[in-house]
Amino acid sequence: MVDRDGKLERIQVKHTESDGAVIVVSCRSASLTNGRARRTKRYTAATIDWLAVYDRTTDRCYYISTSELGDGRREIRLRVLPARNNQRAGVRLATDYEDLMEPAGLEPATSWMQTRRSPN
Repeated sequence: MVDRDGKLERIQVKHTESDGAVIVVSCRSASLTNGRARRTKRYTAATIDWLAVYDRTTDRCYYISTSELGDGRREIRLRVLPARNNQRAGVRLATDYEDLMEPAGLEPATSWMQTRRSPN
């Protein structure tokens, strides 16, 4: 839980180790019984408000709003480095997810957020 502006928000915390180019964020958890997965839960806005992930490779935390999870995605990929084929459409840049603020996301929200961020 986090208290932002007098409002409690639910945050699910995850960790991963990326390859340095793409951070793969699992958007689900498994309930284990005797070492076996009994049930898999996918995160949605009904269960959490934010998905926070720490990436060991970049040594940073990234914050994903559940508005990007829809009805329960399996994973989300955040790009640390540009795509080798120069693809930009549908690409989530990791830098857009470094602050716990309003949801980042796909174009045109990404461009809008880049113009609002400070140069530091």
